This record gives sequence, structure tokens and C-alpha cells, in this order.
Amino acid sequence: MKAKIWGLDIGSGGVKAVEVTRTLRGFRVSNHAFFPLPGKEKGDRRGEILQALRQVLPRLEDGGESLVYSFPSLQTMVHRIPLPFADRKKNRQVVKFEVEPFLPFAADQVIVDFYSPGKSSAEERTLVFAVRKGDLGEHLALLKEAGLDPESVVPEALALFSLARAMGKTSAAGALLDLGEEKATLILWRNDRLALARSIPLAGSALSLAADQDLSRLAEEIRRTFLSAGNGPEDRAVEKIFLTGGNSLTPAVEKKLGDLLPAPVSSLDMEEISGDVPEKIRPALAAALGAALGAAAGEEVNLRREEFASSQKAQRARGRMRILVSYACILAALGVAAFLVNYTLKERKYQDLRAEIRKEFTQALPEVKRVVNELQQMKARVQEERGKLAALGGGGGSGSSLEILRELSMAVEPSMKIRVTELIVDPEAVEVNGEADSFDTVNQLKSRLDRSGRFKEVQLKTARASSLENVVEFKLQIKRGG
Repeated sequence: MKAKIWGLDIGSGGVKAVEVTRTLRGFRVSNHAFFPLPGKEKGDRRGEILQALRQVLPRLEDGGESLVYSFPSLQTMVHRIPLPFADRKKNRQVVKFEVEPFLPFAADQVIVDFYSPGKSSAEERTLVFAVRKGDLGEHLALLKEAGLDPESVVPEALALFSLARAMGKTSAAGALLDLGEEKATLILWRNDRLALARSIPLAGSALSLAADQDLSRLAEEIRRTFLSAGNGPEDRAVEKIFLTGGNSLTPAVEKKLGDLLPAPVSSLDMEEISGDVPEKIRPALAAALGAALGAAAGEEVNLRREEFASSQKAQRARGRMRILVSYACILAALGVAAFLVNYTLKERKYQDLRAEIRKEFTQALPEVKRVVNELQQMKARVQEERGKLAALGGGGGSGSSLEILRELSMAVEPSMKIRVTELIVDPEAVEVNGEADSFDTVNQLKSRLDRSGRFKEVQLKTARASSLENVVEFKLQIKRGG
């Protein structure tokens, strides 16, 4: 976990950036920036936004590696649906298809991720966030033009929930209403879990928000949202509504909303972690601060996926895999040496060498607390890092003729007598013809290829005794894509 994390939010009223730093008492705000945007038309604001973002860039120590961007709720689609698995990795593979019937766009036009409040049953409904690829691409292109490359992009609603949770407000059922210039973002939680997120368009100014008619319309939308979520005025499941956002400081808004809504309304007090941030701009920094705090807490939701995946993450994963492969080679060499030393040296020297292996292992993977078999555990970690690298788009292709021959050679034990006579490679399958000393050797080869995990399917097409003595001719068909 990084010691410093920046959160960034681009709203109608301005560009907000907040840096949080880890202290003995948790994360606290150590730096902030707020650049108001006076222009109203988007075309007029682009230049001002770029100018503001370029002023944020020098404050970042790593050029954006620890930057988290809060994606606007008005451009985010949120649906509450059940996912079929309890395992997050499995759900991530199917979530886009599960939510597709509820989206106004085809699945290939959106980026999807979902909020997972810890281990839950497969029947529990989960909040799924979806954004159009075109919208996400525009935001990332704007940031790139300013020299920024955020590691993560999180939904604004989730950033606000991270803020409320960091302030200790989510243990009881409650809600947070972030009042911006163009929209209000409403989130609802129960039992420390985000249960609902919605964006409500506003008239677009603090003056109109202060009007009783506009506040009444907003309060009516909030009441309907509570009712749709099963929070009627009779059970009063929402114990308190907290206000954030630049327009939350509009005179009388807090009192008027408190009179119109079925639960007490008060501004979210962020003084505990805000440091020397002026009180008048704290509410406007809510989304940026929440994005940074969510990343600090290890929130896994990240809209930078597929073709928008962070190049920095891929580079770090590639570098980590290279380091782990190097350590694996060292451990393999030490393991062979340990085997030889066991027969030639005294027990004391053997134990010294084992200690050196353990030292190399713990240096490579200090987070592993229980060491059973250093070499096997390192091989497993290398395999895991290769999977992560492939998911980020940082790995090379697989399935070449050399790689297939490598898998075959790794599957052949020294005691086996096998000769490959023909290797036929096509895009979907590989055919291997060869000779072995027995049917049992052929079966062992097929079983080891089945367990390699690199192929989709391994079929033994033929196996027959040759006219030569102690020779069995065989043909294997290997399907790619495992």
C-alpha cells in the first residue's frame, strides 16, 4: 500500500485534487488543490480544465502512479442485480453479460465493474457500475493531454461511500447527498455496505437550488428513491442524511431539506481528516477525497479495464514477474545444489544452504508467512503473476511451436523413452505423432499434458504397436486455448 495517494475530481464547479498521507492515526489530508471553473459551456471549460490539471501535475511525485480519478455519476449507469458466484474473479468474467439486458448499449460498448462488499452469497444483489467506452476514453484523453495517467478510475458514488465509511458513518443505515452544480449524487448504505447509488440532475446553480420549488422537487426524488429501495417513511430505515458537495453550503439548504425529508439532515463533518483545508471548500473536495481514501483502503472497483487498462500497472506487473522469474531460477539452482550437497557435505553445511534458500525466498516474497516448499511456492507465485500480467494486457502471445515443444519436453520424464516424429500446428489445434517404448508411457505423457493447464483439451487419437519390437506408435491432438 502506498504512503501517499491523490484523488482527482473534475466537476462543473471546478477541478479538485486531494492528497492523503498515511500517519500513525490513519490517512490524513496532506495536500489539496481547488481550481474553480467560471465558464458554463463545455467548450469554454476545456481549456480552463486543462490549465487547472497542468497545475495539479507538478504536485504528483510519481507522475500519476498514485492518482485515482473519480468518474462523474451523471455518466455512470448503476444497476443492482444478483451475480451467480461468490468468487469475485468468476463474477468478473460474467458480469458484463449479466448486466447487458439492463443497459441501453451493447456489451462491447461499455466498461463494467461491480462493488463487492466482501464474501457474500450468490443470491445477494450487487451494485454494477457501467460507463460508455466513448465517455471513459474522452476523460482519459483529457487527462493524458494534461500529462496525467491515473492508475485507477472509480465511480463517483463509490468514492463518496469510501469517504462516509472513513468518517465512521456507515455502521448504521444512512445516506449521503452530494450537491453539485449540475447534479446531486445520492448513495444509501446498510450494515456498512453500499446499497444504492443514483445521480439526480439539477438546474445548475446555487441560486436555483435555494429556491423552495427546486428543493421540493429534489426532496421528492429522494423520497421516491428511498421508497424504491424499501425505505419507506414508516420504517425510517435511513437514520440520517449527510450533505457534501459545493452547493451544500448554500444558505438554508440543510434546514429546508431537513424539513422535507423523512430523516435528519446535516453536513458531513470532515474536520477529523481534512487538516488545514479551508472549511468553505471541504464539501467540494468530497469526491476527490473519497477516491483517495477508497484506494488507500484497498477498494477493488476500477473502470480502467480492457483497452483502457493502466499501462503503469502492466509495467509493474511485468517487472515483478521478471524479478520473480529471476528468483525462481536462483531457487532452482540452489535447489539442485542442495540435492548434491545432501550427498557430499555434512548436515551442518546442508542446513546452511537451506537457510540461504529460505533467505532468498523471504526476500522475494516477504508477505508469505508460512514457508513449506520454497521452490514449489515460488513456481506457484510466478504462475499467478503471469496470469495477472495477461489480464492487464502486458504479456506476450502463447501457443507457438517452440512453446508447444517446451511443454512436451517438460511433460517427458527422464525415464520415459519418447521420440516425436511429426508436429503439425494450426491455429486451433496441434497434432503430435511419435513413438514410445510402451502404452503406459503414452498414457503418462497424455496425463501430464492434461495437467499442464496450457491446453484446452488433449486427446489420444491412436496408439498401436509398431512392427518394430518394443515400439508403440501414437498420435495426440492438442487443442489450444487452455
